[in-house]
Amino acid sequence: MIVPGASSLPETGGHDDQVGLPDPEELRVALRPPELPLPAPRTPLELAQRVSDLTHAERCREAVALAATPLPDGGSAVGPVPGAASAGPAASADSVPAADLAVLASARLAALARVGTDEEVAAAAGDLLRAQRRAGYAAQAAATAQVLLERGVLREPADGGARSGGSLSDGSRAGRRRAAPATVTPELLAVVRELDVPHRRARGAVGPASADLAGPAGPADPAATATDPRRRIRVLRAALDALPAARADLLGAPEPLLRLRLAQALEAAGLTESATTAALDALELLEEVDADPEAEASRRADPHRVRIAAHAVLARALRASHPLAAVRHALDALGVMRRVEDAPLRVGLVTDLLEALTAAGLERDASFAAGRLASLQRSLRRDELRTGPLLAVAGQRIRVGRADEAREALEEVRRIAREHRDRSTDLEAARLLATLYEREGDLRGSLLQLRRVAADARWLSDDLATPAPRRGPFLRIELEALALVLRRAMDLGETPTARAAARAIERRTRPDGGRLLLPSALLWDHRVDARVGELVAVAAADPDAEELPELLDGAREVIGLAPGGHEERALYWRAYLDEQHALLLERRGEREAALAAALQAQAQWRNQDAEADDLERIDALVARLSAEA
Repeated sequence: MIVPGASSLPETGGHDDQVGLPDPEELRVALRPPELPLPAPRTPLELAQRVSDLTHAERCREAVALAATPLPDGGSAVGPVPGAASAGPAASADSVPAADLAVLASARLAALARVGTDEEVAAAAGDLLRAQRRAGYAAQAAATAQVLLERGVLREPADGGARSGGSLSDGSRAGRRRAAPATVTPELLAVVRELDVPHRRARGAVGPASADLAGPAGPADPAATATDPRRRIRVLRAALDALPAARADLLGAPEPLLRLRLAQALEAAGLTESATTAALDALELLEEVDADPEAEASRRADPHRVRIAAHAVLARALRASHPLAAVRHALDALGVMRRVEDAPLRVGLVTDLLEALTAAGLERDASFAAGRLASLQRSLRRDELRTGPLLAVAGQRIRVGRADEAREALEEVRRIAREHRDRSTDLEAARLLATLYEREGDLRGSLLQLRRVAADARWLSDDLATPAPRRGPFLRIELEALALVLRRAMDLGETPTARAAARAIERRTRPDGGRLLLPSALLWDHRVDARVGELVAVAAADPDAEELPELLDGAREVIGLAPGGHEERALYWRAYLDEQHALLLERRGEREAALAAALQAQAQWRNQDAEADDLERIDALVARLSAEA
């Protein structure tokens, strides 16, 4: 296994100079539309891959119809079209390995779990379990039946036989003696629960029926990930620990898939270094599997999708630290996409590529990718899938000064967010609009958008439906937005708005505010910033305000509450507060008192590792006050 700091990653002090710049021709090829129509599948595995691709692309009815397509050998690779009596995979095709038919039956069940009736889904589940048993994996069939019951795909009959899969007829003749039910070990069950066993979805519901391997989460249980990716990490690690004991009872090589899903869960939890390691492990395992394509372990319905998703995780995880390596992984993923028919996946990968190009500072290539992405996102069937690409396009257009195109994309994002009541997307659009107004010099427009950001972030942080790991980041966004509101309001002379922002920060950071969502040191720093900012705003509006001494004492009191280990930051705030006190006294005309406060601030600045700008500013203030005195 690859360990953190793998040799495949750049190790040049945070730079990736040894990773070559993307070739323009390679970039153009990667961003071309897919070569459709793809060649007709000729084997059960090729057909299973195409069915799986259509299911992930939310084209489930096409997937079900394709699964019933006869293969070139003249035999049917799967049961009849829904509505007819199920015949199961064509066991009569002796030339077709039973394991391949089991893979195809699994892909067909994933599609039918989304759009089929209960009877059709039960028949497809029976096809899958029979195919697994005929391939020699009776224990996996029994475990799969139990998981299908847990997920509502099947309903347990009155005799309870479904616990071992026995309730689903295997087509045996009446009176034939049944084999003893296979034993399902806890280790086998732990692994099967994390494989591509679908959940039952309401007919017509949006979203993939099985795990979407392109996204940042992609678990076997979408509901679990929506609440807490840390739970997914524990479950997946337990499944990997159980895998050696269950490997002999499993069809194919499940470890690359489990490693990938662990990487996605780690990414969702914000553990990017661990996610990078797990994704590299998945790619390494895929290379080992691909070394012998005829081996039993190589059988999988979507062999390319695991590789694509692993590269996608790396493209996102490495974007900040190794942007050129992230570009390379995004291009590698798009290279594999030539054999996959999935518009949402392609658009997501181009979005990852655009963000990696932008992080690498390759603005010409990023502009080209943004243009292609703006065109590709129109091919998506659901508006909710278009917001991420549009936000990426808008961000790139803002950076290169193409404000009109950015504003057009953001208006479309906000329309979609309003229609679907998506506050998270609306928050991101407001952040980009604030940046756009800032660059245009429109401080009032920026102030309005920052207030929207703070309001949306507060709502999301307090919403009980927000996953626990995301509540802290939303609170941080709210506090940072309120801090900027405080500054912009001071710049515009809007003292009431500035004070309201300071009081809001105070409420959200008070020590008795309940369970901490952020480190106490960070909350303390925001609280001090709000106290000092309110003092400065009031002093600028009215240097003789009666409440100024109270505000000054309140700021000093909060600074004195610095958490352990943050004495350096407290020294900074004391020096800054004394400097602001000196400026206040100067406005009042109290020159001698102002000079004394300035000298005290100067001494405090010099007694710490202060920035050159801070020292130059305080020295200029002392010189001016000394001359006036």
